[in-house]
Amino acid sequence: MQKSIQFRVQLEGIEPAIWRTFQVDHGEDFFQLHEILQIVMGWENAHLFEFRFNGRRIGLLPDEEELWDADENVEDCEAIVLGELELKEGDEIIYIYDFGDEWVHKLTVEQLLPEETPTPLCLTGARNCTPEDCGGIFGYVHLLEVLRDPKHPEFKEFSEWIEEFDPELFDLEETNDILKEFDDWRESLWAEEE
Repeated sequence: MQKSIQFRVQLEGIEPAIWRTFQVDHGEDFFQLHEILQIVMGWENAHLFEFRFNGRRIGLLPDEEELWDADENVEDCEAIVLGELELKEGDEIIYIYDFGDEWVHKLTVEQLLPEETPTPLCLTGARNCTPEDCGGIFGYVHLLEVLRDPKHPEFKEFSEWIEEFDPELFDLEETNDILKEFDDWRESLWAEEE
Protein backbone atom coordinates (compact mmCIF):
# COMPACT_ATOMS: atom_id res chain seq x y z
CA MET A 1 0.00 0.00 0.00
CA GLN A 2 1.23 3.47 -0.83
CA LYS A 3 2.44 5.68 2.00
CA SER A 4 3.70 8.69 0.07
CA ILE A 5 3.06 10.21 -3.34
CA GLN A 6 5.64 12.00 -5.46
CA PHE A 7 4.21 14.74 -7.65
CA ARG A 8 5.60 17.05 -10.26
CA VAL A 9 3.70 20.33 -10.26
CA GLN A 10 4.03 22.79 -13.14
CA LEU A 11 2.47 26.21 -13.58
CA GLU A 12 0.75 26.04 -16.97
CA GLY A 13 1.20 28.58 -19.77
CA ILE A 14 4.64 29.93 -18.84
CA GLU A 15 7.92 29.16 -20.60
CA PRO A 16 10.53 28.40 -19.46
CA ALA A 17 8.56 26.26 -17.02
CA ILE A 18 8.06 26.99 -13.33
CA TRP A 19 7.92 23.55 -11.68
CA ARG A 20 8.65 21.50 -8.56
CA THR A 21 8.93 17.84 -7.63
CA PHE A 22 7.72 17.06 -4.11
CA GLN A 23 6.48 14.25 -1.89
CA VAL A 24 3.44 14.18 0.37
CA ASP A 25 1.82 11.62 2.61
CA HIS A 26 -1.15 9.81 1.04
CA GLY A 27 -3.18 10.76 4.14
CA GLU A 28 -3.06 14.49 3.44
CA ASP A 29 -6.45 16.03 2.79
CA PHE A 30 -6.85 18.47 -0.08
CA PHE A 31 -6.75 21.53 2.16
CA GLN A 32 -3.37 20.35 3.48
CA LEU A 33 -2.23 19.65 -0.09
CA HIS A 34 -3.23 23.21 -1.00
CA GLU A 35 -1.15 24.57 1.90
CA ILE A 36 1.83 22.44 0.87
CA LEU A 37 1.51 23.61 -2.75
CA GLN A 38 1.48 27.22 -1.56
CA ILE A 39 4.83 26.67 0.15
CA VAL A 40 6.38 24.54 -2.59
CA MET A 41 5.44 26.98 -5.34
CA GLY A 42 6.08 30.14 -3.32
CA TRP A 43 2.57 31.57 -3.23
CA GLU A 44 1.24 33.62 -0.29
CA ASN A 45 -2.04 31.76 0.35
CA ALA A 46 -4.12 34.86 -0.34
CA HIS A 47 -6.82 33.48 -2.67
CA LEU A 48 -9.35 30.71 -3.16
CA PHE A 49 -8.45 27.48 -4.95
CA GLU A 50 -9.90 24.36 -6.52
CA PHE A 51 -8.65 20.91 -7.48
CA ARG A 52 -10.07 18.97 -10.44
CA PHE A 53 -9.68 15.24 -10.96
CA ASN A 54 -11.78 12.88 -13.11
CA GLY A 55 -14.74 15.25 -13.22
CA ARG A 56 -14.59 15.99 -9.50
CA ARG A 57 -14.15 19.51 -8.17
CA ILE A 58 -12.62 19.81 -4.71
CA GLY A 59 -12.27 23.16 -2.96
CA LEU A 60 -12.81 25.23 0.13
CA LEU A 61 -16.38 25.50 1.33
CA PRO A 62 -17.41 28.64 3.22
CA ASP A 63 -18.46 28.43 6.85
CA GLU A 64 -21.14 30.70 8.33
CA GLU A 65 -18.65 33.60 8.66
CA GLU A 66 -17.43 33.47 5.06
CA LEU A 67 -18.87 35.81 2.46
CA TRP A 68 -18.66 33.87 -0.79
CA ASP A 69 -21.24 31.55 -2.35
CA ALA A 70 -20.21 27.94 -2.67
CA ASP A 71 -20.85 26.04 -5.87
CA GLU A 72 -22.92 22.98 -4.96
CA ASN A 73 -20.74 20.85 -7.28
CA VAL A 74 -17.59 21.53 -5.24
CA GLU A 75 -16.64 18.89 -2.66
CA ASP A 76 -15.14 19.84 0.69
CA CYS A 77 -11.32 19.83 0.45
CA GLU A 78 -11.05 19.09 4.17
CA ALA A 79 -13.13 15.91 3.88
CA ILE A 80 -11.17 14.12 1.11
CA VAL A 81 -7.68 12.63 1.48
CA LEU A 82 -5.33 11.85 -1.38
CA GLY A 83 -5.38 8.13 -0.66
CA GLU A 84 -9.11 7.98 -1.42
CA LEU A 85 -8.49 8.82 -5.08
CA GLU A 86 -6.52 5.60 -5.68
CA LEU A 87 -4.04 7.50 -7.83
CA LYS A 88 -1.79 5.75 -10.31
CA GLU A 89 1.52 6.86 -11.80
CA GLY A 90 0.83 9.30 -14.62
CA ASP A 91 -2.50 10.53 -13.19
CA GLU A 92 -3.00 14.29 -13.35
CA ILE A 93 -4.75 16.63 -10.97
CA ILE A 94 -5.44 20.24 -11.93
CA TYR A 95 -4.96 22.85 -9.17
CA ILE A 96 -6.35 26.33 -9.82
CA TYR A 97 -5.23 29.12 -7.52
CA ASP A 98 -6.67 32.67 -7.52
CA PHE A 99 -9.82 32.71 -9.64
CA GLY A 100 -8.99 36.26 -10.81
CA ASP A 101 -5.48 35.62 -12.13
CA GLU A 102 -6.39 31.96 -12.72
CA TRP A 103 -3.08 30.23 -12.09
CA VAL A 104 -3.51 26.69 -13.42
CA HIS A 105 -1.11 24.04 -12.13
CA LYS A 106 -0.81 20.49 -13.41
CA LEU A 107 0.11 17.92 -10.76
CA THR A 108 1.38 14.67 -12.25
CA VAL A 109 1.85 11.56 -10.12
CA GLU A 110 5.47 10.53 -10.70
CA GLN A 111 5.72 7.74 -8.14
CA LEU A 112 3.68 5.94 -5.50
CA LEU A 113 6.08 5.16 -2.69
CA PRO A 114 5.31 2.09 -0.56
CA GLU A 115 7.54 3.19 2.30
CA GLU A 116 7.04 6.06 4.71
CA THR A 117 9.19 8.99 3.57
CA PRO A 118 9.78 12.28 5.36
CA THR A 119 6.95 14.44 4.07
CA PRO A 120 6.18 17.00 2.99
CA LEU A 121 9.46 17.33 1.14
CA CYS A 122 10.46 19.24 -1.99
CA LEU A 123 13.06 17.37 -4.07
CA THR A 124 13.84 19.80 -6.87
CA GLY A 125 12.39 22.54 -9.02
CA ALA A 126 13.10 25.44 -11.33
CA ARG A 127 12.37 29.15 -11.48
CA ASN A 128 10.69 31.54 -9.10
CA CYS A 129 6.91 31.57 -8.76
CA THR A 130 5.18 34.58 -10.25
CA PRO A 131 4.27 37.42 -7.86
CA GLU A 132 0.76 37.41 -6.39
CA ASP A 133 -1.84 39.65 -8.07
CA CYS A 134 0.28 40.43 -11.13
CA GLY A 135 -2.59 39.85 -13.56
CA GLY A 136 -2.24 36.23 -14.63
CA ILE A 137 0.02 35.01 -17.42
CA PHE A 138 -0.27 38.16 -19.56
CA GLY A 139 0.32 40.42 -16.56
CA TYR A 140 3.37 38.37 -15.59
CA VAL A 141 4.85 38.56 -19.10
CA HIS A 142 4.29 42.34 -19.06
CA LEU A 143 5.89 42.61 -15.61
CA LEU A 144 9.02 40.81 -16.83
CA GLU A 145 9.24 43.06 -19.91
CA VAL A 146 9.01 46.17 -17.73
CA LEU A 147 11.59 44.94 -15.19
CA ARG A 148 14.07 44.17 -17.98
CA ASP A 149 13.94 47.75 -19.30
CA PRO A 150 14.92 50.52 -16.84
CA LYS A 151 13.76 53.07 -19.45
CA HIS A 152 10.23 51.66 -19.54
CA PRO A 153 7.69 54.26 -18.28
CA GLU A 154 6.34 51.74 -15.71
CA PHE A 155 9.77 50.58 -14.49
CA LYS A 156 9.89 52.76 -11.36
CA GLU A 157 6.33 51.87 -10.31
CA PHE A 158 6.81 48.13 -10.87
CA SER A 159 10.23 48.12 -9.20
CA GLU A 160 8.79 49.73 -6.08
CA TRP A 161 5.83 47.35 -6.03
CA ILE A 162 7.79 44.17 -6.59
CA GLU A 163 11.06 45.23 -4.90
CA GLU A 164 13.57 42.48 -5.75
CA PHE A 165 12.34 39.76 -8.06
CA ASP A 166 14.55 37.23 -9.82
CA PRO A 167 12.42 35.02 -12.11
CA GLU A 168 15.19 32.39 -12.22
CA LEU A 169 15.59 32.01 -8.45
CA PHE A 170 14.39 28.86 -6.71
CA ASP A 171 15.77 28.13 -3.24
CA LEU A 172 15.24 24.44 -2.44
CA GLU A 173 16.73 24.66 1.05
CA GLU A 174 14.51 27.59 2.04
CA THR A 175 11.45 25.83 0.63
CA ASN A 176 12.15 22.75 2.73
CA ASP A 177 12.81 24.87 5.81
CA ILE A 178 9.35 26.44 5.42
CA LEU A 179 7.78 23.00 4.84
CA LYS A 180 9.45 21.77 8.05
CA GLU A 181 8.13 24.78 10.00
CA PHE A 182 4.66 24.12 8.58
CA ASP A 183 4.81 20.43 9.53
CA ASP A 184 6.10 21.22 13.04
CA TRP A 185 3.26 23.74 13.49
CA ARG A 186 0.70 21.11 12.42
CA GLU A 187 2.19 18.57 14.82
CA SER A 188 1.94 21.04 17.70
CA LEU A 189 -1.73 21.74 16.85
CA TRP A 190 -2.55 18.04 16.74
CA ALA A 191 -0.76 17.52 20.08
CA GLU A 192 -2.86 20.28 21.67
CA GLU A 193 -6.07 18.67 20.43
CA GLU A 194 -5.28 15.29 22.03
